[in-house]
Amino acid sequence: MRIAIVGLGGVGVHHLRIMSAMDEFEVVAACDTNEDLLQERTKGRSIACYADAAALLATERLDAVSLCTPPKAHPPHTRWAAERGVHVLCEKPMAPTPELCQQMIDDCTRHHVVLMVAHKKRFVAAVQRLKHLCDTDLGPIQVLYHRYPHPWMSEADWFWAEDDGGGPLVENAVHAADCLHFLMGDVERVYAEGDVFNAPHRAPQLNCAVYTARFQSGAMAMVGAGMIGTPAPGLMFEDFYAACVNGTAQVAGGFDNPTELKYAFRNKPTELHVEEFEGEDPFVAEFRHFSDCVATGRTPISSGPESKKAITLCHAVKASARTRTPVEIEPV
Repeated sequence: MRIAIVGLGGVGVHHLRIMSAMDEFEVVAACDTNEDLLQERTKGRSIACYADAAALLATERLDAVSLCTPPKAHPPHTRWAAERGVHVLCEKPMAPTPELCQQMIDDCTRHHVVLMVAHKKRFVAAVQRLKHLCDTDLGPIQVLYHRYPHPWMSEADWFWAEDDGGGPLVENAVHAADCLHFLMGDVERVYAEGDVFNAPHRAPQLNCAVYTARFQSGAMAMVGAGMIGTPAPGLMFEDFYAACVNGTAQVAGGFDNPTELKYAFRNKPTELHVEEFEGEDPFVAEFRHFSDCVATGRTPISSGPESKKAITLCHAVKASARTRTPVEIEPV
C-alpha cells in the first residue's frame, strides 16, 4: 500500500518509523509545514517531501494517507483525500467537534474510502483480551473504574485551543472515552467535576476531570483523566478495574500499553488467573488492521462513527464540569 504521512511534529514520526518497517506499507511521501523538521525526520529516506498537504495529495499516486496533524486540519485533509479515492487513517482526536466528525464520515462514505481513527488503545493486547472475556466468560461489565493520569503536559497552543485540540480532556483523554465505548457500549448520561490544576495559564480550558458515566445498558463507569501526572519511574501507569456479571478483572501496567490482566470468576472467587502481554506494539496492530480493512473492505473497529461517539462524550464531560450538572447524550 502506497501511503503518505502528513504531520511529523508529534505522533507522525512514529507512523513514519513503524510503517516504513512493515511489509504492508510503502511510505512514499511525507508532509510538514516546518521544513527544517521535515528534512530532519525524513533524512536518509527515499521519500518525497512536501510543505503543503494539498500539493502532496494532488501530486502523489497514493492508496492511503496517515493524518497526524492537529485535529483542526483533519476535516479538510480528509475531504481532499477522499475526493481522490485515497483511504484515510486519522490520528485521534478525530476532529474538534462531533459535527466535523460527521463531515469526515460523510466525505469518506460518499467517495467509498475507508476512514479509520487511530485509537490505539483498542489495539492494546490486554485490553482486547479483556473485551473478549467480557463478551464471553466474564459477561458484560456492570461497573468500571479507569485511571488515566497523563504523566506530562503539552504547551502547544493548538493543543489547548477550543476549536482545535480542545485541551487534555479531548486531545488526550479521548482515549479513555473511546475505551468506554469499546468495552461497554453507548453512554447515556455523564456527570463530571473538572478543573485547571497545574495549568492556570490555560484557563478557562480544563486540564483534568473525574466523571461518572451511565450507559444505555444500565452499566456505570468512573474515570479520572487529565494532564496531572509526572514522568517519574513507577508513576507512569494506567489501569482498568471491571466488575462483570460473572467475575472481576483488572488490566494494569505502564502508561500507554498496560500489559497485565488479572481476573477471577464469582463461582471460584479465590482462584486468580493472570495473563501477561509483552508482545506486539499497539501501533503495529492498529496499522495492520487499517491495511486489512483497506484490502478487504471491512469496517475498522475504530471507525468514523465509533470515534465520533468518543468526541461527543468528551464534549459532554467538559460541558458537565463547566455547568456542574449531568449531561444527557442523545442516542446515535
